Amino acid sequence: MKVHTIGGYEEIGKNMTAVEVDGEVVVFDMGYDMENVVGSDEQIDELTTNQTLETGAIPKDEQIYEKNVVAIVIGHGHLDHVGAIPKLAGAYDAPIICTPFTEKIIENGLESDRKNINNQIISMEPGEEFDISGKMELEFLHVNHSIPDATLSLLKTPDGNVIYGNDMKFDRRPVIGENTDIDRLKEVGEEGIELMIPGTTSVDEDGRVPPEESVKVELENVLNASYEAGGAVVITTFSSQIARLNSILEANDGRRKVAFVGRSLKEYTKGAEECGLIDLSQVEVVSYFDECEDLMRKVDGEREEWLVVATGNQGEPGAQMDKIASGTYPFDFEKGDHVIFSSRTIPTPPNKANRYKLEKKLSEQGVRLYKNIHTSGHAKKEDHRDFITFLDPDHIIPSHGHLGKLGSYVELAREEGYSLGEDVHLSENGKVIELN
Repeated sequence: MKVHTIGGYEEIGKNMTAVEVDGEVVVFDMGYDMENVVGSDEQIDELTTNQTLETGAIPKDEQIYEKNVVAIVIGHGHLDHVGAIPKLAGAYDAPIICTPFTEKIIENGLESDRKNINNQIISMEPGEEFDISGKMELEFLHVNHSIPDATLSLLKTPDGNVIYGNDMKFDRRPVIGENTDIDRLKEVGEEGIELMIPGTTSVDEDGRVPPEESVKVELENVLNASYEAGGAVVITTFSSQIARLNSILEANDGRRKVAFVGRSLKEYTKGAEECGLIDLSQVEVVSYFDECEDLMRKVDGEREEWLVVATGNQGEPGAQMDKIASGTYPFDFEKGDHVIFSSRTIPTPPNKANRYKLEKKLSEQGVRLYKNIHTSGHAKKEDHRDFITFLDPDHIIPSHGHLGKLGSYVELAREEGYSLGEDVHLSENGKVIELN
């Protein structure tokens, strides 16, 4: 078994891994490096594949160009896992296999990128199995994350079973769906796992991830207090966090008219509604400039009748929160208005700088800020320990992180009896690890 660590082994994001067995290759994920996407001077969806490669925003996959790729498997719909599909997938005569909500996101990405690829998209639910080639079989295992339809991918090969799961957690009080399928994890562990490839985004944080239900309670408290105080109320969160958006709607409980403002909100919620994951019948969803302008003009005249949910929680220049705070639309914040950040600041230098500038603009206008009303979609240290215990893999290759994150995972693995270089392995982008 050869493991091609193409992307995501020197950074958080740009995820792409290929597992090669008996001359056949299965690719896991084709993602963006979101820091390079945000920092690019160009619109990524307007660039060619070669131009995008030059920005560093997508993985360099030349090491598998000439190989027999038989499937492209996508674990969930975040852009650091699916964003590069329009740029890279068309080079391979292989189907894209994913869950139903992830399929909607991939289709939206292809439409936005204006790329036509010939790959068949095969949708399957967690628990279902798919015969990829006669040699390899795929099963999706249900896990929790900050987006619906997240999975661990179980690849059954002649050289042993592989678990790939960059992003996962346990949520014993979820807002949508059920907790991670712990019983199936234990069964798979008993059947035998040759290799696990886990993400490491929050492995260096002690403890466990709080449940999504706890955020819902906090949102209700903050919204209740804000409504009582009066004034305009704006919430910003991650567009793919469909459970969070449902919590916001439930916390509002019909007290104010609700508007979702921003392109990514429109795209993610459209797919979610089609999959029965959210009800938008009482929500005004806008994305084009004139739509946003008209909506914010109404909000300005009916300040205590609207709850606005906007994109741009990282403070990205030109995103909706930046536009609203900068007076781009016919709406001005007033002293005592409320902005709720139901998110965390992704800790990269550009994000920290952008978020600081946004908060400064809001504070200068007398806006009351409520920050970090949020829980993570990524397993913390003790959650990762449980995944190791339940799955009991023979080998581990940590991914989805820079060297510090990968090193923290190695430390945890050593606590569980693994040894660096023997059964837990560090890699870099563009390298190959061969397991005997």
